[in-house]
Amino acid sequence: MLLVVLSLSSCYDRDVLDDKGLNYFMPTPENVQYIQDNATTVTLTWSIPSVIPEDFRRPISVQIQIVENNIYRDRITLVNEETSHTFTIDPAKKYRYIVKLVGTFTEENQETGRTSTVTSEGVIVNVE
Repeated sequence: MLLVVLSLSSCYDRDVLDDKGLNYFMPTPENVQYIQDNATTVTLTWSIPSVIPEDFRRPISVQIQIVENNIYRDRITLVNEETSHTFTIDPAKKYRYIVKLVGTFTEENQETGRTSTVTSEGVIVNVE
């Protein structure tokens, strides 16, 4: 059984998965930080870069992935270029938030058979 798992994992080629044939770039959110409002509330803040390619519709979406004690728990999407979001936390647990921008192509730039969105690299915030 172990041999089968190893042979299947050796076929994994990340470059093939990452190459979507797109020549578009979504910038990362800027000035990402958090404020612990009290023992059970954390507010993440960030700014949207001033230069977003015109190939994308406005408003840009913000995606936040939530990791609790190293276990992926949830993903939320804010659709109106919000620049903050408040979470309720358990003070006994560790949290990691990954903040990304998601751009949706305008109709003129949408290519048939291609993805309609481009996601930026994530900015990681650790709350312990």
